[in-house]
Amino acid sequence: MKDMVQLLIDVQELDQRIFSARHKKTTLLKERDQLLQQTDALQELLGQLDDRIAEAQTQRDSCQEALQQQLGQVEQCEGRLPEIKTQKEYLAVLKEVDAAKKQVKDLEDALLAKEQVLSELQADAEEKRQQHDSLGSDSSQRCNEIATLVEELDAALHQQDSQRGELIEKIAVPLRKRYELILSRLNGQALVEAREGTCQGCHMRLPPQFFNAMLKNRDITSCPHCNRLLYIAPETH
Repeated sequence: MKDMVQLLIDVQELDQRIFSARHKKTTLLKERDQLLQQTDALQELLGQLDDRIAEAQTQRDSCQEALQQQLGQVEQCEGRLPEIKTQKEYLAVLKEVDAAKKQVKDLEDALLAKEQVLSELQADAEEKRQQHDSLGSDSSQRCNEIATLVEELDAALHQQDSQRGELIEKIAVPLRKRYELILSRLNGQALVEAREGTCQGCHMRLPPQFFNAMLKNRDITSCPHCNRLLYIAPETH
């Protein structure tokens, strides 16, 4: 029974290292995915900004074209003034000139607003592009580091799984099945020491008669509170 206890202790220590390595691998892969998602999100945002910039440029160009046409209309109207013969016609053309100039002023204000929107979009895009480039560089470096760490973890896990397979085969099948069942339920701690009348897994007091029987028989048994496998350390009296 002493050899069986030591085998279980060795298997559990190995299992805890395996669980730790798998957890670390999961954490690293999650970090990698988050970095890639952040980079992709910025790239998508840049694409949206580029679309808005293109639309703003189109609106700005249309406004500029309309302004040039309206300026031509003002020039044309003003050019007719020296040729006018009657006061009535002169006043009518002046009215046209005033209306055209008002439209010019409105178009100039609209153009200024569109230039401002375009400038803000371009500045925002440039800032996001710098963020993307910086994040992309940092993410690429970190992803390479993560790939190396994951490769090392995979190699260690392969070796540990092989060692575990060799050890677990030496444990009696009924005990092995109990151990595996408890291990899956209690996240890596299926075997604990019973010390000074207390389960070192759940830290509950064991019935005195139960603990005394363990001291006498040195058998592997189950904690009546948490169901973990209990053993008595060899030096315990």
